[in-house]
Amino acid sequence: MKVLLIIALAGCLCAAASGKSVEIKPLKEWLTQAPNGDWVVDNGHYLLKFAKQHGYAGVEVRIFAGSGDRLDQYWTSELTFHPMCRFFDNVSFMDAESGEIQGYVTMENSFVEAEAKTTDGQPTLVQKGHLQRRSDHAKGQVYFEKTMIFYEDHYEVELSWRAPEGSKYRYADVWFDINDDWCHRYTNSAGDIIHLREGLADAENACLTWRSIEQLDRGYGVWMSVSGPREEILIAFTDPDVLRPLPHAGITFFDGADEGGDQPPNSSHECMSISIVGGIREVVPFEPNELTFHYRVFLQARSDFEKLYGTD
Repeated sequence: MKVLLIIALAGCLCAAASGKSVEIKPLKEWLTQAPNGDWVVDNGHYLLKFAKQHGYAGVEVRIFAGSGDRLDQYWTSELTFHPMCRFFDNVSFMDAESGEIQGYVTMENSFVEAEAKTTDGQPTLVQKGHLQRRSDHAKGQVYFEKTMIFYEDHYEVELSWRAPEGSKYRYADVWFDINDDWCHRYTNSAGDIIHLREGLADAENACLTWRSIEQLDRGYGVWMSVSGPREEILIAFTDPDVLRPLPHAGITFFDGADEGGDQPPNSSHECMSISIVGGIREVVPFEPNELTFHYRVFLQARSDFEKLYGTD
């Protein structure tokens, strides 16, 4: 409760400091389905879109209390590389070959269903289905259920997944990919601070940025965030003790690549990851093969963050 209070207070201070008022919509208007089947969350404070074509992985992120600009890696496949890296809240497992994933730009994942519900009166989106094999686009062996409950400045997630017994992975992540052109800083509860430069790779090796639950839990919660001049996205673990016994659980961060040479414009991007398996280069057994955990994603205005807290 103390950790949540600190995070909530920080969000309130940042929103108040931004000087930009937003009108929160009635709850019944928050979650709607587009004609193409996408689910859209727009409560006036933020907007999120979950694409039916890509297994309902997130494809658009805006914080209206901040700039209102798109914060996700929205460049189309012909404009940049990394077709698997342009989704927000995207489940991905990498095995010894090509792995399985929820959303991938050049594939259409029809193995996931999504349904709107309510939880204690709050709009809720429930996703259920299988990841998709990257090698042949067929239905994968990893099954997941993701329940997303939406609140005024954040949403809460219960994520369960089940992999085949005896399976091995090099990583098992939830990715939150965002656009390089607005991010200034990455921070986490281990005390890491990375100043991010537009168009340049500041953390190209995600294995080297991996932090364990023990490293992250310094007495004030387990979290990571990216921020720009007008907004911040902060991801906090609700129940880190569930993941603490797992030797490869934690978080990773990727920022790359340099835009230049054989890399086209718009190819650089940032990606925060919740890692159940991370920080390694070889596959390891996925144990336990069934897991349920929770996290919160805060979408906050922070235009005067430096005035409040300084630049370091």
